[in-house]
Formats: sequence, C-alpha cells, structure tokens
Amino acid sequence: RATIKMTTTPPAKSVLNALAKLRAKLFDNVYNPTNVRTGNKVLRQRLIGPTITNWYPKQLIAVREITDMFSEFNLVNQQEKQRLEEIAKRKKRGKGAPKKGSTVLHYII
Repeated sequence: RATIKMTTTPPAKSVLNALAKLRAKLFDNVYNPTNVRTGNKVLRQRLIGPTITNWYPKQLIAVREITDMFSEFNLVNQQEKQRLEEIAKRKKRGKGAPKKGSTVLHYII
C-alpha cells in the first residue's frame, strides 16, 4: 500500500497581510499590522460628558447676576458671606491658605 502524503504550503505573508487589511475594511476595524497601541478602544467608547451634564438641572439665573442687576438694593448672598466668614475664621486660627510663593521659599531656606 502506498500512502499519499499531501502537503500544503502556508499562504505567503503578503497574502495574509492583504487579507487582514480587507478584513479590517469589511468589519470597520483599524488595520494595525505592527500592533502599535493606538487608543482606539478608548475612542470607541461612548462619551459620558453629555450624560453628566444632562443629569444636573440647568441653573436659570445665578445669585451673583441678581445682585449685580439690582445693586441699589444692597442684596447679600448668604452662602458667599458664610464662606468668607469661614475663611476669615480659619485664617485667624492659622489654618488658611498659604501666601502664593511662600512655600517655595520655605523649602529653599
């Protein structure tokens, strides 16, 4: 009995590259033969910015705009006043923000 041995040769590298390029075009993928990191995975993801901005209600008018429009009434923004008082208290206790540029000098000396 004689056995027939069939050998198949693998396709040429150029044929495989052409096939990969065609496959990428058909399935709307990026042809990347060198496997370089391109960031396409991140770019394909859905943007979350519009979802976040739509979550919060739109502010119709700010307190600052009202106080600027009616400056003759001497309106006071209570939240801003309270914030400034808290900052003054912290500064009095020595817990306020440092002066700009003083931290660099402190480390040099």
